[in-house]
Amino acid sequence: MTDAFEGVRILDFTQLEQGPSATQVLADFGAEVIKVERIDAGEIGRFQPPFLANGFSPHWSATNRNKKSISVDVKSPEGKALVHRLAKDADIVASNFRPGVMDRLGFGWDELSKINPRIIVAYASGYGLSGPYVHRRGQDLAAQAISGLMALTGSQATGPVPVGTFMIDYLASMQFAQGMMIALAAREKTGHGQVVDSNLLNAAITSHLQEGTTYLNTGQRFDRPSAGIAHAHNTALYGYYEAADGLWFTLIGEFYVDEQWRRSARACGLAQEHVDDPRFQTIEGLREHTEETHRLLAEAIRKFPRAEIMARFEAEDVLVAPVHEYDAVFEDPQVRHNGLVIESDVDGVGPVKWVGMPVSLSETPARLRHVPPKIGQHNDDVLTAAGLTLEQIAHLKATGVIGSEADRERAGGAAAWS
Repeated sequence: MTDAFEGVRILDFTQLEQGPSATQVLADFGAEVIKVERIDAGEIGRFQPPFLANGFSPHWSATNRNKKSISVDVKSPEGKALVHRLAKDADIVASNFRPGVMDRLGFGWDELSKINPRIIVAYASGYGLSGPYVHRRGQDLAAQAISGLMALTGSQATGPVPVGTFMIDYLASMQFAQGMMIALAAREKTGHGQVVDSNLLNAAITSHLQEGTTYLNTGQRFDRPSAGIAHAHNTALYGYYEAADGLWFTLIGEFYVDEQWRRSARACGLAQEHVDDPRFQTIEGLREHTEETHRLLAEAIRKFPRAEIMARFEAEDVLVAPVHEYDAVFEDPQVRHNGLVIESDVDGVGPVKWVGMPVSLSETPARLRHVPPKIGQHNDDVLTAAGLTLEQIAHLKATGVIGSEADRERAGGAAAWS
């Protein structure tokens, strides 16, 4: 089988989510991604609980399949020289440290581009490579706050509410992956590499680019909506409701479909006077009377169990969707059909499942080639491929430049997962 990024080699210094999720995208489609990890502990993400057998972290493993691992003392002269040797044949060097760290280590653009003019040096950070926030720590929640995303989320009653997962880390990682892929495509035309700069703040702002563009051009603000309404610019027909059995669902009245208020009102059994109320027949009228229409719908909906009320809306051709509790997500029939969950055995751990690649390609699909690596698992393979002899590799182990099997055991037990 042909892999889309077969032959692409990435030296991966990234950790936690913003970086590793990005490099995993290219790894899933065939790139050789070599994690460069500390000898004593590996990547810090390996310590994210809860743990399976032998200290294996599912949280960490979610972003590190299809990768190799070498463990190197990059602060030693020999370790630095080793990374430079690998960089000569690498296509991308990726990192998500604070700006300046890779330069201090000797692995920034200025140094690596001299070694390899075709190399792409990809930086992921909190706020970008320069500017007043350049030395601040980057973090998902901070980006949600500064970007205005939290100001759009929640309700008037709750105040600002963060997204319930590390959404900006993930969004920024996908933009980071896009940047690396665009740089690879550009290199085919220019013949040389460049710097990729992706950051959490920009990602968070682009998550609400329609609202942002509207504000920039009209000055319209998007204040938090009232409780039960999902977006400040919308109405009671775009919200979430609790049914009689305590289960929740979303109601999405599409304004380009005729008579959405009438259909919704009929579905939940509102009196004809409310169905025909002239105030509620246009989007402008519904916005003006959001509180009243939401109260009418909420009171009527609470008379029915979720399955019944959703069926009634569907019969009226009004879009609804269940609000899944987490244990129901992966049992949803469409989720199961899409085959998003992948599984394989991991040495010393047993069967492990992952959320797979969401994008499908007909000719060059993503595939699981390797389970997440142990710390320094591929030292010998990677360095042999780079031209080192077994004697040279043994010397590097003996002098502590790269990790040995004993180091892996000290780092986290016989399986060296933690």
